[in-house]
Amino acid sequence: MENDQQPEIRKVPFARMIMDDFMLLLFLGVTIYAIFYLLWGIMELSNLPGIPEEIKETLNK
Repeated sequence: MENDQQPEIRKVPFARMIMDDFMLLLFLGVTIYAIFYLLWGIMELSNLPGIPEEIKETLNK
């Protein structure tokens, strides 16, 4: 009696694939942190006031 049935192939859910790969989790953690930190810095720089004209004149001399 030979078993002609093929083994059942299960599809692994996407979330489980990500959670099982610790290097991918490490990469995503560092990358997401860096992107948010970079965006926060850009927002802070955009909120700084402009350089006063008196200081600009002293720098050009």
